[in-house]
Amino acid sequence: MSNERRRIKQEILQALMHPEAEEGLYFRNFYHLHEEDERPVVQGEEVEILDALKELIDEGLVDISDGGKEAVFSLKEQALAH
Repeated sequence: MSNERRRIKQEILQALMHPEAEEGLYFRNFYHLHEEDERPVVQGEEVEILDALKELIDEGLVDISDGGKEAVFSLKEQALAH
């Protein structure tokens, strides 16, 4: 795994651990922050972020729910011990 992919995955996990992400984040929330947002941004192209999210899902660290208009990504409990 490249250092770039490793960094993006770590930034995703940090964003999902932030209190603002308690109920999960939409994909766009990883790279687009509003002025009032305090969570860290994920640096990378959309396709790189998507690939890293897929790996984190496959590793069992991130969950995806598709209940609404947009998918919501959230941290699985075992990721906190990771």
